Amino acid sequence: MSFVGWMNYHAHIDKGFLSPPFRYKDAPASTRAEWTREAKVLMTKNEIKEAAVKALTKMHQYGTVYVRTHVDVDPLFELRAVEALKEVQEEWKNRIVLDLIAFNQEGFDRYPETEVLLKEAINLGVQGIGGHTSMDQDGKQHIDKIIQLATYSDLDWIEFHTDETGRIDDFNLPYLAKVTTEEGLGSKVTAIHCCSLANVEEKIAMETIKAVAYSGMTVTTCPTAIATRSLTRVKDLANAGVKLQIGSDNLRDHFNPLGSGNMLQYGQLLAYILRFYEPEEVENIIQWLSTVPEIERVNKQLQHLSYRPAYDLKRPSELLAEAPNPIKLMEKMIR
Repeated sequence: MSFVGWMNYHAHIDKGFLSPPFRYKDAPASTRAEWTREAKVLMTKNEIKEAAVKALTKMHQYGTVYVRTHVDVDPLFELRAVEALKEVQEEWKNRIVLDLIAFNQEGFDRYPETEVLLKEAINLGVQGIGGHTSMDQDGKQHIDKIIQLATYSDLDWIEFHTDETGRIDDFNLPYLAKVTTEEGLGSKVTAIHCCSLANVEEKIAMETIKAVAYSGMTVTTCPTAIATRSLTRVKDLANAGVKLQIGSDNLRDHFNPLGSGNMLQYGQLLAYILRFYEPEEVENIIQWLSTVPEIERVNKQLQHLSYRPAYDLKRPSELLAEAPNPIKLMEKMIR
């Protein structure tokens, strides 16, 4: 049994696999965020590259062929992370297709100069831009500014950490769906996490899901988020026809000390949490893990990869039940 490979639609490989003397300590999210800021100031370009390569090596080992990673752009990292990941992108192009999202992790309120840095990152040749609706006092204004910056160049992806906190008062998904519809952006826009959707009133949740489906936008869920907040309403989104994706999110950093990079494990975790147990539900998860981006550039790149994973299994459902390593990475003739 062989596949093109697995898709990791959301990661942070620029600041994971932190080197000694890093040692994870549990603390409030705000404290761990401050530790991350301190680490970003100190990390050199080579250290960022080393962290990213460690993550990609794990992912490749488990059969991942496509990774979309957010790369922090702010006065702390400046453009070091983008420059480092651009080099990794080129060095790994025969093994993994790597798409880079210039990400405003820290918000415009804290660092207004990030707006200029994001424009410079776009000029360096990233594939998308990302925002974080919970980091600024006005989440709607944050969305507008990121979308405005996206018009600065012809980017493939506009992505938002949306309602990541899970709080009812932090619910910007309806506005993002509205703007996506009005601007005709469709699947170019991705909402990541959408945790508050799990906590608002039923009527509001279902109206929002209907608006998300109508907008044509995509939702990416990261099952490891369950450690601190509820996962979004994945089944309701799927039943409404929303395109869904799965990501690994953080790997071995101040927010998550674990993470193998094995996308089948993340799919398995999602199945356990939300009871995706029926055969059709298992098939849905396998599909979300293996569906390639609907963009010609990525498809061409995937066709030219040197390897693809193969499994000694009789049924696709066993992939999710066991989350096995590939028996081998089959070498493919490149014409």
